[in-house]
Amino acid sequence: MSPHDGARAAEDWLTLRRAADSQARDRGASGLLELLMQHLEAHGAHAVVVVDVGAGTGANRVYLQARLPWPQRWVVVDVDPRHLEHPDHGDATRVEAEVATVGHLLADLAARETDPVVLTCAALLDVLPTAELEALAGAVLRHRVPALLSLTVTGHVELEPADPDDDLVRRLFDDHQRRRACAGPEAAAVLTALLEAGGARVRSAPTPWVLDADRSHLLRRWLDERLAAAVEQAIASPDPADHLRALTAWHRRRRVQLDSGGLAARVHHVDLLVLPH
Repeated sequence: MSPHDGARAAEDWLTLRRAADSQARDRGASGLLELLMQHLEAHGAHAVVVVDVGAGTGANRVYLQARLPWPQRWVVVDVDPRHLEHPDHGDATRVEAEVATVGHLLADLAARETDPVVLTCAALLDVLPTAELEALAGAVLRHRVPALLSLTVTGHVELEPADPDDDLVRRLFDDHQRRRACAGPEAAAVLTALLEAGGARVRSAPTPWVLDADRSHLLRRWLDERLAAAVEQAIASPDPADHLRALTAWHRRRRVQLDSGGLAARVHHVDLLVLPH
């Protein structure tokens, strides 16, 4: 979950979340990565071409490049040209494009590449319109590529201690994510259904963030961004004044707990591995 404008993410947010993302993936999704490697080995991989959709500032490439045991050629795709300029993309081929065009890119790679192609993304699916999820599923199915799709929020958040207004914040935040016809917290389920209906095998693994005093900077930013989205949604609700008062009080209580080191959050994400039959 992130401060996105559509699928455009703030660069400082992408930097701030990197360590928590890596820890969540190592803890929860290492089995999916192992299954992906077994699939590629079974298909005789000696090198791989990795297409990173919504590549941001390169965190997904940095994470996977060190864990895939073959020589790799990377193609990084993002709608924001500023992100594509980031040095962590290294020698990757950089493509400024929308998710809806990924099918054309995969078709081009299939025509000229002999090494297997893997599609990947991180922290992307929940900010995509449902139409783009459908396009992504269609591209994966049509070109029969394995895909590792990481760190999609599920809408499930556990805060300790609990607060009476946590549910109000959750409902407003989740509805905000569903703006612009996005699937939001249902994104992983929507994409899984599309892929399985097309014959692909989909495995999932939980990859929650665990935020506490050791990650206070990320927890503070996450709280602030969660409040901002909830407030924006509340303003459009039938009773904005009551909601805004409740949100302001909730945020005040949570900041006091954070400042005293007494706040922790478990922010649930899910990773998906897609394998063609």
